[in-house]
Amino acid sequence: MERKSWQEKAQKVKSYKERMERSNLMVFLNFVGIDAQSMSKLRGDVKSAGGELLVGKNTLFYRAFMDTVLSDHREVLVGPTAVVFSYKDPVLTAKTVYEFLKELNKDNPLEKVKGGYMQGRFLKPEDIKALAELPPMEVLVSKLMGTLQAPLINLIMALKAMPQKLVLALKALEEKKS
Repeated sequence: MERKSWQEKAQKVKSYKERMERSNLMVFLNFVGIDAQSMSKLRGDVKSAGGELLVGKNTLFYRAFMDTVLSDHREVLVGPTAVVFSYKDPVLTAKTVYEFLKELNKDNPLEKVKGGYMQGRFLKPEDIKALAELPPMEVLVSKLMGTLQAPLINLIMALKAMPQKLVLALKALEEKKS
């Protein structure tokens, strides 16, 4: 019986590692004081945003994440911990979590955020808020495209104007001669 529980724990650690490798953002939450119905709502909202919410044992989370910068931030794995993994748009997931926390406590929504992890970096609660306040990916891409297109459009307009100016100059020259 003892062996099976060690195998189960090893399997959980492995699954947490795999989730971390697949995710582009992780948010660590303290879920004390959040009722089961609210947690279910958050779980569903996170799933809709392309993520997953897990509640697990801190020691197993620590074993899974100990090869990362999170090993220097053991405080995120103290007390009851829920981890949100984002597999699609990290901004959308951060926004989803932040909006949920604002509904719980509009005066201090970051109270439940222990920290986060993104692209090998540890994130403070304020970083999660900053991420949540970014515009959606589509808006950022369209702004980038507009910025990239502006010089191109100006060049096209300048090139288009060249032959027109040449024709006008030739016409003026012709009228001057006649």
